[in-house]
Amino acid sequence: MPKIKKGKVITVTSMKGGVGKTITVLQLAALFKRLKKKVLIIDLDLYNGDIAFALNLDVKGSIYNLCDDVANNRYKGDSKENYVIKYDEYIDVVASPKDPRQASKIDRKYLEVILKSFIHKYDAIIIDTNHILSVTNMVAFECSRAIINVFTNDAFDLKNTKNFIAICKNMEVDNLSLVLNNAIDERKNAFSNYDIESVIKEKIDYVIPRKFHIRNLDKNIIDGKTLEMCEKVLKENSKDTATFSKFATGLIEDDGKDDTDEEE
Repeated sequence: MPKIKKGKVITVTSMKGGVGKTITVLQLAALFKRLKKKVLIIDLDLYNGDIAFALNLDVKGSIYNLCDDVANNRYKGDSKENYVIKYDEYIDVVASPKDPRQASKIDRKYLEVILKSFIHKYDAIIIDTNHILSVTNMVAFECSRAIINVFTNDAFDLKNTKNFIAICKNMEVDNLSLVLNNAIDERKNAFSNYDIESVIKEKIDYVIPRKFHIRNLDKNIIDGKTLEMCEKVLKENSKDTATFSKFATGLIEDDGKDDTDEEE
């Protein structure tokens, strides 16, 4: 039987707010766009999702509406434009609910169905989450090729990251990548990488360099130019971008094991 290639799911999470998780999602999307890969961003930060706001998108339907229509047999495969927002040629977005009260109404089994329906249409599906170990986040973890935990040079953040690593080990999670974000605040440098690794008892998989810091971030978010600024940062820092590319492409490279289905 011929094989059908699957896209790879990457979930970006954290155990503390304000670590630059959403910007990391957009940096990954910008990088994959640079590599001419088709990307779907799904905003599963169901209570405070900012992807659509950061990209100045007009949201008609959200992940809640999509799950609700699938659950009630209203979804048709050719109607994805009701939920999927086209940002540009390479990037599509499924937004978080406008009303946070809808978050608790999303059934995990339909979220799994939706992820499986999208997986053959994109090279990468990047999921943004909140910093709570919710049911929807757990579904994203279970469906992911890679889980990225973003953390900063912050004592509270290191404590929470250490706890999350312990939880992942208890759950026998073996696809966790630890990403230290040095770009979120150029002044945060209290601990060396050696100190950090001594605290969390694990190696840092990738360090987002200070050169990736986006100046005037709030203004760019309000102007809907966040992803444009991510692209600009990648273009202006070719050496660091090459390192970032090596890390990111390693997350979605085909290992020949779980990334194909037999065509029926």
